[in-house]
Amino acid sequence: MNVLIVGSGSLSDESLVKKYHQWADLVIAADGGQMHLKKYGFKSDILLGDCDSIDHTELAEIKARNDSELVTFPKEKDYTDLELAINAAIERGATSIVLLGATGTRLDHTTANIHLLYKFIEHNIEGYIEDGYNRIYLVNKSLTIKKQDGYKVSILPLPPYAGGVTTKGLAYPLTDAKLSFGTGLGISNEFCDETAVITLKEGLILVFVSRD
Repeated sequence: MNVLIVGSGSLSDESLVKKYHQWADLVIAADGGQMHLKKYGFKSDILLGDCDSIDHTELAEIKARNDSELVTFPKEKDYTDLELAINAAIERGATSIVLLGATGTRLDHTTANIHLLYKFIEHNIEGYIEDGYNRIYLVNKSLTIKKQDGYKVSILPLPPYAGGVTTKGLAYPLTDAKLSFGTGLGISNEFCDETAVITLKEGLILVFVSRD
């Protein structure tokens, strides 16, 4: 099952919302993500969170229409709304998840949301974070990505290191490389083929497909 989760971070690209709303079998708005959906004329199947980032009028309309499942939590809680949304998607049988509105000016929230990608690995779910400039993956075995004109590919290890990293289809290849945490060795590689394949034997890597 394909699940789109929309968070309350930055989301200014209407085409992304349209693309993934059409792709999704289930759409979950994580609190203020509902306002992004409303802005672009889309609805959620589930509205989840403490509802502290939703316009009161919008919340009242959702309750009156009764066309979205409403799952509320107290404001003082141990998990972010986005993590609760991911948990809900997993519980409902997600096999692929795309996170929109998961990046923004708050780098602490952005970093925490990137860390949440580990849940995908734990539950064997395909997925990533996407915004208007980046697509972000967390990888423990392999990743195949199609060439995108104007985009760079960056590979960053998580602590303590990633071992046996090999790339194909990128201009600056790696072969069974060890990438230690704290280095920028894997930044800004380039596509040289229509498809790039990245594999590793040990650890975890973040893969960013990014444009300026």
